[in-house]
Amino acid sequence: MIKKRKWSGIAALLLAVILAAGGCGKPVAAPESSVVGTSTESPKEENTGASTAQQPGDRETETDAAETSAEETEVESGKETEPSSEEHFEDVSEQVTAEASVRLRQAPSTDSAVLGVLEAGRGALRTGAGETWSRLEVGGMVCYAASRYLRVGAPETAGAPETSKAPESAAPQPTVPVQPPVTGSGRIVAIDPGHQGRGWSELEPIGPGSTVMKAKTTTGTQGCVTGIHESQLNLTVSLKLREALQARGYRVFLVRDSQDVLLSNKDRADMANASGAEIFLRIHANSSANSAQRGVLTMAPTGANPFVAHLSASSISLSQSVVNHISARTGFRNIGVLGSDDMSGINWSRIPVTIVEMGYMSNPDEDRALNTPSVQDQIVQGICDGVDEYFASH
Repeated sequence: MIKKRKWSGIAALLLAVILAAGGCGKPVAAPESSVVGTSTESPKEENTGASTAQQPGDRETETDAAETSAEETEVESGKETEPSSEEHFEDVSEQVTAEASVRLRQAPSTDSAVLGVLEAGRGALRTGAGETWSRLEVGGMVCYAASRYLRVGAPETAGAPETSKAPESAAPQPTVPVQPPVTGSGRIVAIDPGHQGRGWSELEPIGPGSTVMKAKTTTGTQGCVTGIHESQLNLTVSLKLREALQARGYRVFLVRDSQDVLLSNKDRADMANASGAEIFLRIHANSSANSAQRGVLTMAPTGANPFVAHLSASSISLSQSVVNHISARTGFRNIGVLGSDDMSGINWSRIPVTIVEMGYMSNPDEDRALNTPSVQDQIVQGICDGVDEYFASH
């Protein structure tokens, strides 16, 4: 994305050429490499193509404005200063505290994967100080955060006098949980409990470079009989799935372990990609206007997917194994594997991925079953059986 500041430099260069040619009356052609038109994107927004209009309560407090890439320019008193194109870090060892919730990234760049969020008022160990970024250790994980949202010093204890006031943007909001590093010796599986406790209606591209936009995430459906929210069901099953996979020797990365998060579908895929996982299981439940509709299905990208066609065969194989074994364990109707090319969480994935639609919460009998612990255990074991079968041949 071309920033407005870059056009300022081009304009200055053209003016110099014009003056050297003998005056402003002589036209000078723009270089062939110039791009016609300028970007209206804010230099603090990292999400290309997304609407910049905020929905009240729909955006996390650290947002993209809490980070400034080392490649961007900060303008002060009408003067532009170009930071170094490569961030250099001075080794330090000091306690810092987040003054506003700030994203933790895999590398010092807003293009890098999101690993979590350091909540406002929470502390971390800073091991490296750069011009605009800090290298941190959080829960044993090395990550990077925008330095201007950190202050030196330990978090304040309860009842202690306030020594520094956080920005207004630091009002309490749901945040991404920081996941500990994956440990163990087995193959790594990433699990995404679909949806979350609150929706995020701001838009994001459905895949890299796409102009098609969808909401970053929604709260999902709700049980027609139980009244339980899909996001909670997905989390309950995913927590059980993590334990069951670990019991079988797998290492597991869980995208969220709480309802109180604010994660887009792209964020979830980025986190799975960065975790080192070999497969990505996205746990969901279904709904239909037809209350008689029932059954379990999985979803995978087709061979014509414009973003991840190269993952189609492996994703379909994973999806087929999982749906077959869930059906065998539960007795649920096996709908099979559906191809889907418009799911953001699939299209941003860089590893084989499946969406598991465990059953229909709009069907009274299936809603009751899905929220019965013994049936949840059967679903979990079915998914584990499917993972075992997939890895046996991959």
